[in-house]
Amino acid sequence: MIRIISPKTPSILSRHFPQEMPKYLIYTKRDVNLLDLTSMKSFKADISRMADTETGEYAGEMITRTMRDVKLHEIYPKQKKVDALKIERLIVENKRQGYGSAFLRFAQAESERKGCGGKVFLVASRIYDPKHPCHIFYKKQGYTSTDSYINHILDKCIKNHTKLDPEYADNLLMFRPVDETKQPQHQESRLLKFLKKLFNIVT
Repeated sequence: MIRIISPKTPSILSRHFPQEMPKYLIYTKRDVNLLDLTSMKSFKADISRMADTETGEYAGEMITRTMRDVKLHEIYPKQKKVDALKIERLIVENKRQGYGSAFLRFAQAESERKGCGGKVFLVASRIYDPKHPCHIFYKKQGYTSTDSYINHILDKCIKNHTKLDPEYADNLLMFRPVDETKQPQHQESRLLKFLKKLFNIVT
């Protein structure tokens, strides 16, 4: 820890700086209006961009959307409706530099921060890189699919260090597993909590 104290500045104003700068710097623009090209409906999303502090270069971009009260029975069968963070897009400039992994850790932290209990899901696609589909990368990072056969194929590719056959690289719903038994029940709305508190005061 480094402490910088100016002779003209009281010690109470001294500042502390970390010994090392983090390798990845992520900055986020929140609640950006975007258009869903499938449904042609607008939605609000967060756009996070990353810089590599060692090279000073732009490293990639991730777009996430917070989904409230959505039905995801195929992923979370024990819950009628859930809050979850959806990764709409994740693109890095250079692979095997740790950028993608850092983005996924950030997405998990965002899910926790927004009250989604660490739930993160996405649709893995080969649209951005047909020669190197992202499915294996997500599987290595702990994401899985509801299709046990596809999971077997992905595990086999990882074990044998082989590429994924394009036949299996279509859009695939993948998610980060969570322990549903430890998930908090759906939180009451602020308005409902306020009304209950008001009712208790009045009565």
